[in-house]
Amino acid sequence: MAEDTVIFFDGEYVRKIFQKQDMRANVPLLISKIMEDAGIPPISLLRVYYYTSAPYQSENPTLEEKSRYKQYQKFVQFLEQQESIEIRYGRLEKRGDSFSQKMVDVLLSIDLVELSAKARIKTAILVAGDSDFVPAVKKAKDNGVKVILVCSNKKNEYHQNLWKAADKRYLLSEERMAECCFRKQLGTVLKT
Repeated sequence: MAEDTVIFFDGEYVRKIFQKQDMRANVPLLISKIMEDAGIPPISLLRVYYYTSAPYQSENPTLEEKSRYKQYQKFVQFLEQQESIEIRYGRLEKRGDSFSQKMVDVLLSIDLVELSAKARIKTAILVAGDSDFVPAVKKAKDNGVKVILVCSNKKNEYHQNLWKAADKRYLLSEERMAECCFRKQLGTVLKT
């Protein structure tokens, strides 16, 4: 069987939807459950692209900023040790009192379109909720790729246009998310 499936993770989206449930995603386990739910055998997985950006650090980082950055580094190192996962880095930009990720949506869209144009993949699984991905999804479909959207089961946590653009959709329920999160030794869900 050919390795013809790629999973594209918008890391910030995954972090936020799990955090709203007081959970922290176990990405390798989530990958396994997504493949299972989509009925795709693990041997079909070519690669997982995980798009992320480091947390903001001021010139003189606070203890909280240092702690957040250290946790991020541990998480990235954990992902780097996993098979078939490639991390793509954007950056975080501070604007006034808020922060926004830059380059992540563009990097994901470029990878999706490029892999579909080169006929390297037959199935793309997109774990995201942002409508910025709609043009890339449509182009991938035009290139003959089946696009599966995996998103939160809460309608306010994914854009309806992205939902409509996908060929198939799988909703992450709270129960499924609980199956795919890190747990303490006593079996309780870790809080972020």
